[in-house]
Amino acid sequence: MAKQLLALMDELDEHQFEQFKFLLRHLCPKPRVPWGQLASASQPCTADLLLQHHPRKALALDLAWSLVQSPHHGAAPSHPESAPAPGYRKKYTEHNQEKYKYIKDRNSLLGEKVNLSSRYTKLDIVQEPRAKKKDLQEIMSLREKPVSTTTEQRRSFTLSELFAGDKKGETLRIVVLLGAAGIGKTMTARKIMFDWASGELYQNKFDYVFYIHCREFMLGSDQRSLKDLILTNCPDEHAPMAEILVNPDKILFIVDGFDELRFSLDQPEDNLCSDPHEKKAVEITLSSLFRKKVLQKSYLLIATRPTALEKLNVLLVNERWVKILGFSETERKEYFDKYFGDEKRARRAFKFVRDNEMIFTMCSVPMVCWIICTVLEQQMDEGEDLAQSSETITGVYLHYLDNLLQGCDRHLKPAVQTNLKGLCSLATEGICKQKILFEAEELKKHGLDASDSRFLNENLFRKATKCECLYSFIHVPFQELFAALFYALENEEERTGRDSGNDIKDLKTLLADYEKSKSYLMLTVRFLFGLLNEKRKKDIEKILNCQISLKIKPELQKWIKTAVSESDTPLPCSNGGNVKTASQLEDFHCLYEIREKRFVQNALSHFTALRLWGYTFTKLDQVALAFCLKNCQNLEYLFLWACKFAAGELEEDTEEDVPPPTKLRRL
Repeated sequence: MAKQLLALMDELDEHQFEQFKFLLRHLCPKPRVPWGQLASASQPCTADLLLQHHPRKALALDLAWSLVQSPHHGAAPSHPESAPAPGYRKKYTEHNQEKYKYIKDRNSLLGEKVNLSSRYTKLDIVQEPRAKKKDLQEIMSLREKPVSTTTEQRRSFTLSELFAGDKKGETLRIVVLLGAAGIGKTMTARKIMFDWASGELYQNKFDYVFYIHCREFMLGSDQRSLKDLILTNCPDEHAPMAEILVNPDKILFIVDGFDELRFSLDQPEDNLCSDPHEKKAVEITLSSLFRKKVLQKSYLLIATRPTALEKLNVLLVNERWVKILGFSETERKEYFDKYFGDEKRARRAFKFVRDNEMIFTMCSVPMVCWIICTVLEQQMDEGEDLAQSSETITGVYLHYLDNLLQGCDRHLKPAVQTNLKGLCSLATEGICKQKILFEAEELKKHGLDASDSRFLNENLFRKATKCECLYSFIHVPFQELFAALFYALENEEERTGRDSGNDIKDLKTLLADYEKSKSYLMLTVRFLFGLLNEKRKKDIEKILNCQISLKIKPELQKWIKTAVSESDTPLPCSNGGNVKTASQLEDFHCLYEIREKRFVQNALSHFTALRLWGYTFTKLDQVALAFCLKNCQNLEYLFLWACKFAAGELEEDTEEDVPPPTKLRRL
């Protein structure tokens, strides 16, 4: 029988052989051939395993014979337990079309939804190069020599090209989608799901696409199999799993919000599993998927903020990194047209924004663009002149906050302002615990009621046999804004969290954690600087009826002066940039948010040289960098090496603001 079985398996092509192993496992689940051994076994080894472990050897012969005789190359044999369930893929795609067809606008009325396709606007997505050891060696050898540079053309991608072959024609099965907060990662993931389900994307490449949001794994450390994660996408729990998993190379997993995971995926090799049905702790199941221990030939699209790159890098092999830069000028205009749906209004709003260069630059970030459109729409509805908006991210978010409160009935506004302290303490406790989902009891602890808050969303998650209701801020940056406001409040007891017994860090500890690893605290600290701008302090006091602390500004000035440091040696980073450049750039963003000349010049007074290496600068990065260079009064050397700038670099008038250092070298 062994010779006969081996002879039949020799006639199977690679695709049929994988089908044979997978179907064999499901046709006789008990007792099983050791799946870890079977998954990577060759034809002779597979025959040996079957003879040693499989009780239905005749069935194995029949199955191999059926595959060999199948008129369709690689098609599964007709068997009651393995044959494709009629119409299930159609049922699955229809379910996901309906699920992803609409999005809920954050300022929409109850039950009101927006069609995804009518709002979605194409984003600039470019390849993000990886750092190489020779790059570091080259910069160290050339750093004292002026050299000519050429602009390297980066490859740009449409959604349909994300898994296209590389320069050598090799297929990459893992794509990492990088992007800052609010840049459109989740919208892009949902658009891919909808377009695939609608038959407009990846039709010949993927039979099934599954969406996994890491936010769901904050519910607890339940044990889950890969099958369990797949079933969360299905219309019911009776999905034909054997049919779905029979061709792993026709499956795409979209993993969104990787940076929101609060546990380590760097698991020991012995902990990993190769069986998609085996229940393990979520971190083990996800690690097995990322490290290609389970469904090795499946495809992965992982969306994350750049803050999680180091954690992600250790898990992946042979992956492609791409970065969302945001909207181009053309796409910004298209977004305005789609948002307003009225040509006259869209043209008026876009002209106002286009005439304000800083606001126009910030509109490259979809979330900020949406906020600005929302504010302008409200001003138009009320017949107001389009007031000048702020020129910082903090200002834009506060402007939206003001508009939300203006929309309150007169008798509700005091209640919203009363809730402010609760929102701030809830946000801060969440940031300190790296948590964005809250139970109803946690809201009560902070004196909040979700039913009367304009800043909280209700989220339903399926957990085992029941649904669980949790709450989150309307968008993660709003949680980070309220957390920053918590530390900016005048009341010292509130700032330290001593009066509430909550697990909240004091400001000194928060800044120390930020220095160690900017990661999840980046936007909170950036907002904190923005809230201390003198004009903005007055706006906050007027809008929210609260006082900003006078003590905190000197504390931050002292801290930032020591935090902003220069380094002769660039440190390589996995995303093609370097640790020091990324760190310095984030400090520059903080200084840009406060936008006070004396404060910034004092913070940068010790700077004589600035070395930036191997970094891709977005438009907002360029604005922050130019602003800080303008205020570096003692700058003598500026080194730029292997840096790339987003299309539409700084306008000439902005560049003229940069003071010429006494010795300027561009590497």
